[in-house]
Amino acid sequence: MKNYYSYFLLFLLIGGFLLSININNASAYPSQNQRRQAPAAKAAPPKDAAPKDAPKDANAPAGKAAAPPAPPPAAAPAGKEVGDATAGTWTILPTLTGVNAMHMFVPRPGQYIYVDKLEANPLLQSNGQPAESALFDIDKNTLTALDLTSDTFCSAGSFMGNGVLVHTGGDNGNVQFAAGQQTLRFYDPMVGKWEEKVGLMKSKRWYPTMLPLVDGRVVIMGGSTGGTGLNRAEIDNPTYNIWPPSSADGTPDADRPMPFLTDTLPYNLYVFMHIVPNNENKNMLFMLSNQQPILFDLDTGTLVYNYPKIAVQRTYPQTGTSLMLPLFSSNNYAPEIMVCGGQAAFEITSTAEASCGRMLLNANQPAWVMDDFGGIPRVMPDNVILPNGQVVFLNGAQTGFAGFRKGNKANPLWVNSNPAFNPVLYDPVGKTYAKMNPSTVARMYHSVAILSPDGYVFVAGSNPQASVQKGLEFSTEYRAEIFKPPYILTDVPRPTIINVNGTDIAGNRIPIAYNQQTILVVSCTDPKPSFTAAIIHLGFVTHSQNMGQRYVGLDIASVNYDANAAGQYIITLTTPPNPTIIAPGPHYIFILNNGAPCVRAAEVLLN
Repeated sequence: MKNYYSYFLLFLLIGGFLLSININNASAYPSQNQRRQAPAAKAAPPKDAAPKDAPKDANAPAGKAAAPPAPPPAAAPAGKEVGDATAGTWTILPTLTGVNAMHMFVPRPGQYIYVDKLEANPLLQSNGQPAESALFDIDKNTLTALDLTSDTFCSAGSFMGNGVLVHTGGDNGNVQFAAGQQTLRFYDPMVGKWEEKVGLMKSKRWYPTMLPLVDGRVVIMGGSTGGTGLNRAEIDNPTYNIWPPSSADGTPDADRPMPFLTDTLPYNLYVFMHIVPNNENKNMLFMLSNQQPILFDLDTGTLVYNYPKIAVQRTYPQTGTSLMLPLFSSNNYAPEIMVCGGQAAFEITSTAEASCGRMLLNANQPAWVMDDFGGIPRVMPDNVILPNGQVVFLNGAQTGFAGFRKGNKANPLWVNSNPAFNPVLYDPVGKTYAKMNPSTVARMYHSVAILSPDGYVFVAGSNPQASVQKGLEFSTEYRAEIFKPPYILTDVPRPTIINVNGTDIAGNRIPIAYNQQTILVVSCTDPKPSFTAAIIHLGFVTHSQNMGQRYVGLDIASVNYDANAAGQYIITLTTPPNPTIIAPGPHYIFILNNGAPCVRAAEVLLN
């Protein structure tokens, strides 16, 4: 696998008259070559700590009868911002997505890439075939079809440390398109087009999970060899692979067995995965499949720990969502997982699950602490971590499970219905939920949501049927929306990042390193600014999973006011100490002023 970039780092010498206005000295997490003064966040509980049984309220209840669906909100016209500063606003964008946004990622600031499957999308590739993928540039308001030659239905993606996205998996293809199950696809944001290696991988994968690793590679986990509802042993693929391979010529390594996936049939598709922070730079994976979470050492291929089961089914097709809560040096990057939504019964009339569980992974006795998910039952939810550390949960249905409708267009039987129009805003510190203003667009099966580098939530997709269909209750959806949470709607002046280490952020992906001081020049009109900072990996979103999403609070070493430039500040940050905190790759640095996010985050390549 060739390198696409030469990495370099520029440092800014700050000279002239600087008036110091504030210095926040926070202890940095020790680097690997320093003598450690205190232990780092543990990857596993102490060996003598036996896991507790799940608490009584973690026993899965029987399927609940569905509540009558609420009437949908009145539709808003495209381009009009609807809502208020207290509970957020929605804007339906006038530019349609052209393909259904089954999968989505952010390649550069202001850009969104949609990936669908083979179906009669209105946007056409250069060869005249319906497009599977498209690039939307919101700054230019342009939509461009991206050519592909393989079937991308229900695939996965993850960024490598060099900033290139790897994408794999799919379905059987057709006369015009090759099978996608063994295909690798690469998207280099600096080139702007897909490159494919059709049929390259050792085995077929549909519904795999991918994750960036601490060495800049990516892991491709599990899946099935063909489409299904509940997985079955005869089509199960209980293995994983890592890309790039160890071979010099790019030949894929042999698949490695993962017995945990066999043990957790039939709910072992699109399993939840997150890297657990540790001192040893090891790929320690939190995994959850079929209610069972584990800690797995990917480097040695060994199971380290069985965590207690969580209440109710959370993985496909009774789909919930998961995230690693924001990480901070102040608590030594304590790893805490949150899992929300799902469905107790594989039944189309059953009300979705209205609960979330949080678990501190390195506690002496790890246990799930449950809540009511803000009071809204939700299957197929999406989660988006905001730059202020709060979490938006949105999209999904209040009834049924993930899957295509049954019956024909004249007499459809929806396996997921009663849309959850209202997002909830979760505060991880106060452990409270606030109900937000509703969207007017039903976001059912195959919907997505992701954080914008501009601080809002970008929402698209929904197609709970096997082909493009219009004129139904839940038609194939080509409208995209912007949801602005309250933190972006205040009168507090939003900062503007001008440069990082002397390089203008406009149009540049700026290289930075671990455990280094990084200098940002920021403008802000607030006469009394108070700055905080975070680095966020936006991830790859599909099927309620944001593969690789990560939030790390950044320590601010100093803030200085430049008396020669009105409203301009020099902010010195300390980057994360090692790649288990946040993996190498493309991330975004956000600066906030009194809780209001910057106008646009700085795109960086951490390596």
